[in-house]
Amino acid sequence: MIKGKVLIVDDEPTNLLLLEELFHQQGAATVSAANGLDALKLARESRPDIILLDVMMPGMDGYEVCRKLKSDETTRRIPVVMVTGLGALDDKLKGLEAGADDFLSKPVNAAELLTRSRNLLRVKELDNDLDNAYQRLAEIASYTNVLLRHFDPYAFDLQDSLRGLMEFLLGMKPGDKTRPERALLLGLDAIGNWSGWVFTLDEQAVTSHALEAPISPAELRPLFGRQDVVYANRGDDAFAAAARLPLWSLAQDRPPERNLVGYRSDSVAVVALDFGKTVSAYDAQVLSALVGTIHFFLKTISSQIQEVERAFLYTIGALARAAESHDEDTGNHIVRVNRYAELVARALGCDETFIKTLGYSAQMHDVGKLHIHPDILRKPARLTPEEWAEVKKHTLYGVRILGDDPRLAMAREVALSHHEHWDGTGYPYGLKGQHIPLSGRITMLADIYDALRSIRPYKPAFDHATAVRIITKGDDRVKPEHFDPRILEAFGDLHQEIEAIFLELPSTGDQPGQPPLAGSLGLGHFGSGNGKEGFGFK
Repeated sequence: MIKGKVLIVDDEPTNLLLLEELFHQQGAATVSAANGLDALKLARESRPDIILLDVMMPGMDGYEVCRKLKSDETTRRIPVVMVTGLGALDDKLKGLEAGADDFLSKPVNAAELLTRSRNLLRVKELDNDLDNAYQRLAEIASYTNVLLRHFDPYAFDLQDSLRGLMEFLLGMKPGDKTRPERALLLGLDAIGNWSGWVFTLDEQAVTSHALEAPISPAELRPLFGRQDVVYANRGDDAFAAAARLPLWSLAQDRPPERNLVGYRSDSVAVVALDFGKTVSAYDAQVLSALVGTIHFFLKTISSQIQEVERAFLYTIGALARAAESHDEDTGNHIVRVNRYAELVARALGCDETFIKTLGYSAQMHDVGKLHIHPDILRKPARLTPEEWAEVKKHTLYGVRILGDDPRLAMAREVALSHHEHWDGTGYPYGLKGQHIPLSGRITMLADIYDALRSIRPYKPAFDHATAVRIITKGDDRVKPEHFDPRILEAFGDLHQEIEAIFLELPSTGDQPGQPPLAGSLGLGHFGSGNGKEGFGFK
């Protein structure tokens, strides 16, 4: 049998019919041309796997056709067998010089023609495999370079990166024989089962669905046995066994239809299904190198980023705690403010990146207090106008301390704007409405609630109901118009959950009705900034 398409070029209709019938009997498809110009056009359009080319034709002879085929990048790899009644050695040499891959004299022996055609097709197939391998390695190198060039450690997500790897594996061109049509991506979960997704290339788009239930190691093991890499083609015993596995129904997908290639490590497994070509050990090695190397890189980076992230969060937490202790003993104040802020932001429909960033930025709201002298912050008597003016500068000092690192952009917003009021009566700039960053608006409410619930040198700890009443109805210091109406509405819906956070993370002495720690007046969170009575509680 001969697989592929044959272009037959001859100006004799009888010869065309005979050769067409010969190759049809071998299972090959054929296209025919009666002259050189039509042959060149068909070769470019139909991309045959082999060309049988007559030499003696009117107009453009076979030698000229062959030279043009071999000089065209789109057709130069197609093997050409020149078939002619000319039998002289010089004629054969002329044909080979024109680029012909083989030369047969008429009358052609059918068995010889078929044998030589099969050999040339096999050489072409190997040549195509080599070219595809080169292209695939170039694509992998390009993908790796892009991955490294655009890698953002601040926005890194291992799961998203693995999904991107599957999209690269499938490509975006249906019908590409070098790529699979489907891929199963699995990763070990916390209890040792395999969870993941099935990816499918459909109409130039990669779609995916998550597995509804995890797959146990016992259900995946029959596919791999003791090996880390497997491959099988339709007709193989291994393929038949693999196609019968319950694995595919567990993955809510159909069994492999043509072939499969699989790779498994101690934490990730990928099974690529239905390539457009026969797969081999080479394809298995490519999958292993691609997935194994990239996954190892991503996993290593992920681990390092997690370590850096832990150090980062610990450092800014320590800085926040230092700022708070510079003022007063607030216990879990900064932790609670973070939690309140996250809760409100989620209720407002903010995206998870914003919520996560706010969750560590809110605690930095008073970091500027580190530049305020402790004697002012702990003063048990009324502040002078000059002292109050200095205290208000803690918002500006906070920005100076936090610097210009992009990770701390929201923390700078919070530090600068958490004393601004929706109605424009806040400080340091008297911003109003939407001109106040959302992060600052949320943190202001979170900070005020926690301050009301906590003991301060200038006030007792209020109970939850009193704190809610002050925020929503106002008193002589706090006004509802200080708050973004949407945030105030969210607080009304969430106040019981906010109370639960306060009770979960109590500070020593933060109980309603407890006396102030020292003095009767001091620095409050809600001042109007007039330097006389814009602080504390009477």
